[in-house]
Amino acid sequence: MFYLGIDIGKNNHVASLINEKGKIIFKAFSFSNTTNGGESLITKLNNFIRSVNDVEIGMEATGHYWLSIYSFLVEKGFVIHVVNPIQTDGWRKRY
Repeated sequence: MFYLGIDIGKNNHVASLINEKGKIIFKAFSFSNTTNGGESLITKLNNFIRSVNDVEIGMEATGHYWLSIYSFLVEKGFVIHVVNPIQTDGWRKRY
């Protein structure tokens, strides 16, 4: 199992992938907030996963910028967890 975190931005997003043991597989993979950018993320992921069931994705609901990549990945069948940025900020401050 792999876990992909996506940092959402206006024009570009940045993704990092870890395995179930917490080992970094790749980090800081930048891709544009476009369909082509989403396809480049899928291409990158396909180097490590066999199916969409091999990875779970987490991202913050940053403004409305997360909606396009979320919709794109849902259409591809990925499991996605959307987190409120206020919560992640609270977790960061706690730990």
